Amino acid sequence: MMDRNIVLLGYGMQGKACVYDLIKYGEFDELSVVDCYDGFIDDINLIKDPRVHGYHVDGTDRVKLREHLHPASLVIEFFPPHLTLQMVELAIDCNCHAITSSYINNPAYTNQPGFAERLEILHEKAQQKNLVILEEFGMDPGIDLAMGQKIVDTFDEVHALHSYGAGFPELQSANNPLKYKFTWSVIGVIRSHLRPATYLKNCEVVEIPADSMFASDNTHRLEIPGLGDTLECFYNGNSTQYVDHFGIEETVKSMGRYICRWPGHGAFWERMAKCGFLSDQPIQVGEQQVKPDEFCASLLGNQEQFHYQNDESDIALLRVDGRGIIDGQPKQVLMQAIIYHDKSSGFSAMQQTVGFPMAIGSMMILNGKITNPGRTMPMEVPLDLYFNELERRGIHFEEIINDWDGQLNP
Repeated sequence: MMDRNIVLLGYGMQGKACVYDLIKYGEFDELSVVDCYDGFIDDINLIKDPRVHGYHVDGTDRVKLREHLHPASLVIEFFPPHLTLQMVELAIDCNCHAITSSYINNPAYTNQPGFAERLEILHEKAQQKNLVILEEFGMDPGIDLAMGQKIVDTFDEVHALHSYGAGFPELQSANNPLKYKFTWSVIGVIRSHLRPATYLKNCEVVEIPADSMFASDNTHRLEIPGLGDTLECFYNGNSTQYVDHFGIEETVKSMGRYICRWPGHGAFWERMAKCGFLSDQPIQVGEQQVKPDEFCASLLGNQEQFHYQNDESDIALLRVDGRGIIDGQPKQVLMQAIIYHDKSSGFSAMQQTVGFPMAIGSMMILNGKITNPGRTMPMEVPLDLYFNELERRGIHFEEIINDWDGQLNP
């Protein structure tokens, strides 16, 4: 049996939920938590578990990080996305399995020279060492992809697959001009608002420019009973990259991934994008060089109105809509979960749907439930076990099967 020593990189909101879940449900010998914010060690000292230790190390200090990784068997990666690939590479170099909620194949870097070769080397090295790299194992991407595979498996032919993953305030907590509050890296959110999207419509691949993801032509509305208002839905990244993972390349005609926000959100960010506020290219401001996206992140991130207060709650929505043929009949299969802030534990909906899955995935690796070495996607884990573990944590799913009217697009 492998050693059960874990290193967790990043004790932010999602890292805290993951540590809580590991202590409550997991089996491990030692958990080393690494971060460098002020007061980090004080936060770790509040955990009264002798197996948990905190280490104040900057994420760019590869030498010190390597010292902590060498005695470990698994690395749980919660660092900012620009460090994800570096940390996974370091984990494999140190003979550790790795799990991350982020994209290793980060869309921001896919066009960089040598990036594809770097990913291939990582995959081959992990295979040679018989190490698992479980990637995109948060909420979106993550749970939504596992839901997608579960739905795909019910069909004989999948003609359409549409996936929604979103975190937003409960309506009574949406009390600022954006009707939105941050539950993860502010700069990460800002940068996600300026990226191209790719989807499949009527068998044609369609690409949306980075500054047009919030355009009204690229938006549709979703009515979810009980939320109090309709949701605006926007294309999210490249959905077509998952066609082969789902094994639906021969039949699928329409496919998209979407984020959801309260009405009015898209109009604001479309104007911001087209006015250059989301650019990462520095401009001269007085005697300083300033990146507009970093300015926006600082401006919004330093205002209390854009963060949750103690009496405010968020919602996480996960919804996958599959359409196709089952036993010769046209059917639509909907799978959905709505998760609310847990007032008893204090964890937000987003913490539950990112931190908890990462803990579950970590235990599946250590318990030998995931054994295929190299880069592994959420579709490839034991789905029944995974959803049983999510249900055990209060993340409940509803599945509805209807006759399908032949409409491919939402």
